[in-house]
Amino acid sequence: MGSGPLPGLLWLLSALVTPGDALSCKVCTSSNAKSCIASSVVCPEHHVCASSYTLTNTHETIFSMLCAPKHHCDSPGSISASNGRIRRSTTCCYTDNCTPPTPILPDDNFRPNGLTCQTCLSLYSKWCYSKHTIDCIGEEDACLLQTSEYYAPIRRSVAIRGCATRSICSLGTQWIQFGTLKMKFKYSCLFSGSGWKHGGFLTPVTIALGLVTWLCFWSQT
Repeated sequence: MGSGPLPGLLWLLSALVTPGDALSCKVCTSSNAKSCIASSVVCPEHHVCASSYTLTNTHETIFSMLCAPKHHCDSPGSISASNGRIRRSTTCCYTDNCTPPTPILPDDNFRPNGLTCQTCLSLYSKWCYSKHTIDCIGEEDACLLQTSEYYAPIRRSVAIRGCATRSICSLGTQWIQFGTLKMKFKYSCLFSGSGWKHGGFLTPVTIALGLVTWLCFWSQT
């Protein structure tokens, strides 16, 4: 009995349909460089291939290739507190293992925007409070409470308050593992006329590593 055209049709359909339309993307991270040696991973659904570049107030840089949600493409962001500032930019591409354009940081905008936020740093707690304030600048139109918990190789909690752009506020709560360092980050924001807001999910390895560099600098000052 002949097999007929059905097996060939099923093979064709299986080749055309990919589970969740997930992309494969190159993933890596390096410091003080604009490139890194990447390996390919399958991204979560609705994510695309991205490159992210982060600059801290100590002029340390973090470059990453990663998977990112589509709505975070070409959305630069920054955090400012009394002891420093972080800026980052992200670019994307939309085919398997593509290479996104090199991110370019936007020009600094130091013009006050009328918002004032508390600013503080606690190296040993998930909470900090201070009467000190900072005048927010540029697109930083939210007051941020960012908490970090480090679980390995040492256990430590850190809290920061300051100003942030809405792209930073959308980072939400994530677990990040970089080498032997395991970390939990939580970003909560207060917008004018609203309560504390918790954002959605993004893989924020560049922000995480930028904050690690930033916090190491602060702990030494």
